[in-house]
Amino acid sequence: IGNTAWNIYGGQWFTSSVFQGDQNAPEGSAAKIAYSEGNAAFSHGGQARSVLQLISALAIITLLLKRWLRPRLVYAPCIFVGGIASLLAAFAVGHSGAFAMVCMT
Repeated sequence: IGNTAWNIYGGQWFTSSVFQGDQNAPEGSAAKIAYSEGNAAFSHGGQARSVLQLISALAIITLLLKRWLRPRLVYAPCIFVGGIASLLAAFAVGHSGAFAMVCMT
């Protein structure tokens, strides 16, 4: 559910809230440039997130196959970190594009 929400609303959040851009602004205006920068940051953050998800999925599979830890000890920290990242994205990012990409990743 979290991934779906990020995929659907993340671009809008980056362009409008973080970068304060406007899709309907005139070409060359500050708002239109900010909108383009927000789209670029969202794309970069999405690519970084995909790489991190691949690595973390392989790590989780390895941990579960080796049976070193119980599944709840593997998944609980993932849920906790995801919750913290979402709270930071909602309340602490402000207009920092770099911090927004970290929270998204």
